[in-house]
This record gives sequence, C-alpha cells and structure tokens, in this order.
Amino acid sequence: MKETLYSIGEVAKLANVSIQTLRYYDQISLFKPAYVDPNTNYRYYKDSQLYHLDLIKSLKYIGTSLEDIKKVQHLQREDSLLFLNEQDAVIEQQLERLKEVQQNIKYVKRRIKKQLNYPVFGEIVIQEEVEMRILKTAVKNISPLDLLNASYSELKKIVEFEEGVINNSYGAIISNQPYEKVEEITYTHIFTPILTDKQISTMSPGIEVAKIPAGRYVCIYYIFTPEVYFTHLQMLMDYIVTHQLKVTGDIYEMFTQSYYTKGDEGEYIVEMKIRLMD
Repeated sequence: MKETLYSIGEVAKLANVSIQTLRYYDQISLFKPAYVDPNTNYRYYKDSQLYHLDLIKSLKYIGTSLEDIKKVQHLQREDSLLFLNEQDAVIEQQLERLKEVQQNIKYVKRRIKKQLNYPVFGEIVIQEEVEMRILKTAVKNISPLDLLNASYSELKKIVEFEEGVINNSYGAIISNQPYEKVEEITYTHIFTPILTDKQISTMSPGIEVAKIPAGRYVCIYYIFTPEVYFTHLQMLMDYIVTHQLKVTGDIYEMFTQSYYTKGDEGEYIVEMKIRLMD
C-alpha cells in the first residue's frame, strides 16, 4: 500500500512542532524526511514517521538530550526499558531538588513575614517559635562586637554546598548568666540555619548539626550597633527578673540583614531570645 507523503508544513501542523524544528532535526540527522524533491529541495514525510516524531517529543519532554534521543531510536525494547528506568531515576532526583528549593522559598517567605510583623524595636515580647535546625561550631574569644566575624564563612560554605542556596542569616549563642558589661560576654557557639530537611553529609571537624528547640521564648528585637548591644541584653534580662519568669538554656541571637546598598555595610536586625520553661 502506498503511503501518503506530507510536506514539512503539514507535518508541523499534525505534530504541533515548528518548521524550524523539523529542519533542525533533519540537519542533525535526528528526524530526516522520507523524500526530498531533487528539483525543489522540498522535504516530504511518510505516515509511519509520525510515530518516531512522537517518540522524540516524548523523550524531549522528560528532559532527554537530543544526542541521547538519537541513541534511543536504535535501541531494542529491553534496552529502551533500561534507559527509561535511568530517566525515571534522574527525574526523582530533580523532584527532590525542587522540594528542597521549595523549602528554601518557604523559609525565606516565613522570615520576611516575621520581619514585617516585628514588634516595636526595643520592646520585650513573648512568642511561640518553631524548631530550627542549625549548623553550629564552638568558638573562643569572639564577642558581640565581632558581628559577622569571618568565622561564619566555613558554616556558610557547607550550607551553600549542601543546599545550593546563599544563606544571609547568622546566629550566635551566649551563656545565660549575669553580665556587668559587654566586655564580659563571649560567644560559646556561632551558627547558621539549615533551610531544608536534607541531611548534611559534608561536615568539617568541630561543626555539628543541632536544633534550637520549639517553645515559648521571651524576645527583644533591635537594629544592631555596638553601642546599643549591651543595653538590649540588659533589658531582656531585667524583664525576666522583674516578671519572675523561669527560663532555660542559652541566649540565642539571630542577625538578619534588613537591607543592603552598594557601598554600604547595610543594616542588621538582631533577635535576642531565651526559652521559657514549660
């Protein structure tokens, strides 16, 4: 039975692909016409070829490269199944990656919403906090006046390598004890949040995954300057004593850049908090 021949324009309409795409497929020997008129150089395609074009479109849809599609066209059924299994595994990895990206976006949205609802700077508030996974390391001789010290760099590199994001939130931990002046304060640890549920596999010595527990926290927010740091810490501790609150654990500090201008160091909001006992 004689097969019907279709012009390149007719195939483009039937298969919902552009004429330019069909010409390119011909050029790279991926999908060549069944017949080329020697007088006009017009391309013509047979009915049976439309199946192969469907295969190309399907493989392209799942992200298969054109070079790999060339190879798949010549595979036997069993080998085609193996190839599709491999493609399925690749897609699963991509889905997991997209889930991680979605978690990053949710974290950033939650942080921005929190910033928009910050209480008046300098006021004490009690609020519920969700659990936060962090990457932390013990430090010595780093004080609040060393805000964003270069010691954060190693933590940032690990999180960015594992999660593929640039994290601009940082934190520090100080012991909950009476202080008379800022010079007495040194951080026990510094940390950066982990934005996803992903397990951190690349870990340098002295760095560990930890958690800031969920619960009710007594908090204060302010714009950081070295001059006002101790004043706000003292306000937090005085509030705890005055209201006879029972607290537990260390004092956590989170530094978040509220804006950045070229040629400027920017402005940092500090959240200082300590957990109330259940």
